[in-house]
Amino acid sequence: MSEAFFDEYDYYNFDHDKHIFSGHGGKQRTKKEVNEHTNHFDPNGHSRKIVTKFSNTANNKKVPSKQ
Repeated sequence: MSEAFFDEYDYYNFDHDKHIFSGHGGKQRTKKEVNEHTNHFDPNGHSRKIVTKFSNTANNKKVPSKQ
């Protein structure tokens, strides 16, 4: 097909599809939405690892050892 047959709506669809189907955003997200829903930097460090370690330590102290 040549561009002589395209109208303004065809160009709109080309631009719209380019933004929807670009990258690996998944679920038809735009690049802005992908950036908003990503993992963000945590200034406290590995807080999940630390909380897990403390809770495991507390649980191990509650249970008497079998030795």
